[in-house]
Amino acid sequence: MPSLALLSPKPLAGKTTIACGLARSIAAKGKSVALRRLGDDPHAVQDGAVFARLGAANSAEVQLLEAPAAESATLDGIDPEARVIVVADGGTPAEELAEYCRPLGPRMHGVLLNRLPAKRRDEVRAATGRAGLRLLAAIPEDRLLASPSFGEIGEALKAETTFFDSKGDQALDRLLIASIAADPGQGYFERHAANTVIVRSDKPDLQLAALNAGAGCLILTGGLPVLHYVLERAQEDEIPIMRTNLATVDAVKTIEGLFGSGPFSASEAKLRRLEQLLSEAEMEALLAV
Repeated sequence: MPSLALLSPKPLAGKTTIACGLARSIAAKGKSVALRRLGDDPHAVQDGAVFARLGAANSAEVQLLEAPAAESATLDGIDPEARVIVVADGGTPAEELAEYCRPLGPRMHGVLLNRLPAKRRDEVRAATGRAGLRLLAAIPEDRLLASPSFGEIGEALKAETTFFDSKGDQALDRLLIASIAADPGQGYFERHAANTVIVRSDKPDLQLAALNAGAGCLILTGGLPVLHYVLERAQEDEIPIMRTNLATVDAVKTIEGLFGSGPFSASEAKLRRLEQLLSEAEMEALLAV
C-alpha cells in the first residue's frame, strides 16, 4: 500500500486540512484511502477524531500519515516505505524550509505550501525552486478554510447557544454587524447577504429583520434575554443563536482572533472547498509514490 507521510516544522501549518483534502480527492478518483494520526501531542486526539468522522478505511490502496509538528524533521515512527510531504505555511522562508527538509534525504517527495497569498505566488514559487525544493502544490489563502466554526465562536464568546443541534461544525460566512440606525434594517441585511449577524441583545426589531432577511445565525451581544417572539421566529427555520455578555466591539475582536488560528473542523463546506483547491493543483505529482 503506497504511503504518504505529512510533516511540518510548526503546529497549525495545515497538515490535517491537507490530509482531509487529499483523502477526499483520492476517494473521488475511485481509490480507497486510510488516514492515520501519529504521535500523542495535544492535537492528536482531536485530529484523530476528525479522521474518524471522514470514515476512511483502516486498510486501503493509499495510506496518509500525519506526524506531529516538530522543529527538526524526523522519520521516527513513520512507515519506512512512506514518502514524505512537508506542509508549511506560505510565509515560511524558502531557505528555512530547505534546511528543515535536508535530513529527509531521498524519502522527501516534495513540499506543499498552505495559505499562500495570491500576490506572492510567483515570488514564492521562484524562491522555492532556487532553494532546491520540489513544490508539489501551493494552496492559496481562503476565507472559508480560515473561518472558525459556530461551535468555536460560541466557546470563545462564552455564549449561551440555542437551536445549535448539529450546526456547531458549520463555518462562519459573511459576518455582518447590525446597523445602529433606528429603521428595522431588513433591507440592509438583504443588500449585504449576511449569513451571520452580530446584533445587540436590546434590539429585537433588528434581530427579527436579520432573521427575515435570511440570516443563518444570530450573535446577540450585551447579555440581555432573547425575547420570546425572536426565539419563535428563529425556531421556525432552526436558526442558531448565540447570546454573549460581551459588548459588540469585544465580540468582534474575539471572533477576528479565531480566523486561521484553530484546528481543522472538517465541515462539509470546507471539505468541498478543499477538493476544489486541490483539483487545481498538480494531483498526479502530488500523489505519485
